[in-house]
Amino acid sequence: MNSSTTSRTSGQQADVAPPPGATRRGGGGHQTTMSTVETAHSTLFFVSDRVFKMPKHAAVGKADLRRREAREEACRAEIVRNRPFAPGVYLGVADVRDGAGAPVEHMVVMRRLPSERRLSELLARGEPVEEPLREVARALVTFHEQCETSAETAEHGRLRDLEAAWLAAIEGLTPFQGTMLNAAEIAEIDELGQRYLRGRRPLIDGRAARGRIRDGHGNLVAEHVFCLDDGPRILDRLSADDGRRIADVLADESVLAVDLELRGAPQLTGPFFRWCADFAGETHPPSLADFYMAHRAIVLAGETAVRAHLGDETATGEARRLVRIALEHLRRARVRLVLVGGAPGSVRAAFAERLIGDEDGWVLLASDAIRGELAVERELVPPDADVRGQSLAGSGSDLGAGSAREFGSDDEVYAELLRRAREALERGDSVIVQARWSAAEARERASAVAARTWSDLIELDSFDARFSLDKAVRDGRLALGIAS
Repeated sequence: MNSSTTSRTSGQQADVAPPPGATRRGGGGHQTTMSTVETAHSTLFFVSDRVFKMPKHAAVGKADLRRREAREEACRAEIVRNRPFAPGVYLGVADVRDGAGAPVEHMVVMRRLPSERRLSELLARGEPVEEPLREVARALVTFHEQCETSAETAEHGRLRDLEAAWLAAIEGLTPFQGTMLNAAEIAEIDELGQRYLRGRRPLIDGRAARGRIRDGHGNLVAEHVFCLDDGPRILDRLSADDGRRIADVLADESVLAVDLELRGAPQLTGPFFRWCADFAGETHPPSLADFYMAHRAIVLAGETAVRAHLGDETATGEARRLVRIALEHLRRARVRLVLVGGAPGSVRAAFAERLIGDEDGWVLLASDAIRGELAVERELVPPDADVRGQSLAGSGSDLGAGSAREFGSDDEVYAELLRRAREALERGDSVIVQARWSAAEARERASAVAARTWSDLIELDSFDARFSLDKAVRDGRLALGIAS
């Protein structure tokens, strides 16, 4: 049966190079060659400067593409959803017709992009990618910010939805526990992930309420990114019926972050998240990015383990690596309440400040500073008095003579410290509270805050800092899991 191919762009038809059938000869006897690539859901024909993508006759997700009309609709939908991320690439739909002119097949017509400009190829060659990656961040954020928000959209990113998605991802690993995958690692992943979610409702639901749940790309990996001089082109966005496409914008960013790590470029994930945050004008705790990276990694681990089970010899190692990536990020995401006591106030303060240094995601609270704020609120000192971070006892300070306890009882100070600590922990930040902590009752109240927020409680004594501050700080950072 003879066939012909026409393309339709914006309702018009034009002749195009027909991929199925004989090759076309150009002027001077030049013969246009064609190559094909098979994927799980389509066949791609590469002809000169065009790519023709023909969907296979199969059920794909919720779409049944065994009907010609369904395949035509799928082609049209692919063009609409991908054009925002790849301007000038998705050109139209080509109809393959029989000898009588009746349509028998449909294909997406795309501009062929230079394979050497794939982000995955640039990474493999070790070329600098910071600038193109920054432009990818800009393009992704621009799309996110243009998407509408609604109460219905926000429901996709609330705590209950994340908890359900987490459990589903863990269930995807269950058949491979103890055989292909390490059962102890998966158990730790599940425990750490659930602890994080249970204590972070204000953070997660707060982001949903602020409109940070948006439609996105859903499948942003380096292989789908072409870094061109006039900006990136990002292909293969997930279809609208895929539940992974609408999510926290940070989850969408995490897809590429995990792929960068898999490709041996973990040093690029931090800058990528920062560029996205800067372009969006928003902030988030680093722990949340780590959580979303872990979630993405275990979803991929489950899919990869299935491939290994079906005979893909390279997939077993990749699945195990993804499990390790998830575990590493969940350990980083642990939210910690750290009590620093022991030494006199000035030594204790120096120790606490050096512990966190310039680490992101930490909040430092000090009893003397809180006591000073209470004094200002009660008009016991002038508002411009320099009281933060100082001991309030004794004479010679802005506060004058007298006992610090005149400016707030220990109960009031500890209550305020722990109130602020709880708010920060629920927001996904770790907290260091620097105080005497000499009373058992105060420590018990701190333990209760840690339990209610599913945070790790760590108690550090700064006594040794009087003799060697550097050593005490090194030991303390090791206890907190902070790299020196």
